[in-house]
Amino acid sequence: MNFAQVWFIGYINPRRFVDALKNKPAPHWGFYAQVLRSLMDSLLLYLPVALLKRQPQTPSYLTFIPTDQYYLVLIWLAPLVFMAEWLLGAVVIHVALRLSKLASDIDQILNLTGMASLVIGAFLVVWDWFWFVVGGANQYFLGISHLIIDVWWFVLVVAGLKHICGLPSRFSIFMSILAFAAAMPFAIIFMRSPF
Repeated sequence: MNFAQVWFIGYINPRRFVDALKNKPAPHWGFYAQVLRSLMDSLLLYLPVALLKRQPQTPSYLTFIPTDQYYLVLIWLAPLVFMAEWLLGAVVIHVALRLSKLASDIDQILNLTGMASLVIGAFLVVWDWFWFVVGGANQYFLGISHLIIDVWWFVLVVAGLKHICGLPSRFSIFMSILAFAAAMPFAIIFMRSPF
């Protein structure tokens, strides 16, 4: 399977997604996936919102980024934040596995978490625009719906940790929750709902 086929199979069959991803160049595919996801958010969400001169409903927590320029800054900042979240989440899983004296392959973990983020991130771009167009978007609805949709990220990562790293189900669930919790502060501090 090529990159696009593995990406799209992630929407319908976690086991086939993991089996296909297992033999792909690691961490290259995870990196490419994360770059693609970052570019989609920057160019398809934050650039149009910045051009529309919209401002986030929640003011900037960062004093060096004025609220009225926040979406313009996110065009450039979002890829860095997504990359940091991806690396941090994978490193947390890797370190936790090593501290538990279990085998870990950081390259495979990076591939898995990067591709899972692309599967979810691409869907979220379409989801956000859909709700904007129909007039039902607000930051609270989108935030809660994103958390619900993120459950699929957990399904993909847990399946991958089970089948690629050979972890038991409960430990795989714990590792994915740990990675998500480690990356969440970056999202809270830096990211803003586009609508």
